[in-house]
Amino acid sequence: MGYELANVTEPADWADFHRIRRVELFEARGRFGVYNDQHPHDHADFARPFLLKRDGRALGTARLDLFGNGRAAVRLVAITAAEQRRGHGRVMEAMVADEARELGVHTLFVNAVLDAQEFYAKSGWEPFEWDPSELVNSPVSCIQMRKLL
Repeated sequence: MGYELANVTEPADWADFHRIRRVELFEARGRFGVYNDQHPHDHADFARPFLLKRDGRALGTARLDLFGNGRAAVRLVAITAAEQRRGHGRVMEAMVADEARELGVHTLFVNAVLDAQEFYAKSGWEPFEWDPSELVNSPVSCIQMRKLL
């Protein structure tokens, strides 16, 4: 069966999508009780939420936010802890980039947390300050990066 980058539309996929993000991006960093599974950006017209599955099992999440003019941001990227460092992140990054290209995107942006910067650099991303206001009041330290598609 292999990998699938599913558009998150079904209730079961939404449940997996939120569980992975809550556990890996919030609770694993000591941020309990702050994750909002009703955040309006997840359902906005500009947002494309994705769930990475392998053999039908949810492994990771990403959301592609379309800015227009060939630009988009990749947000809230996570792979389940049990599946990290097994190549799934590289697969998901490539699949999200392919989806972005199909949508006419030529430049991707990300706010990379410090422990993910090496991953992004190895995947062709470069440090690039694209919107400093995104980092104001951020609860975690990030560096802004971009990837030209």
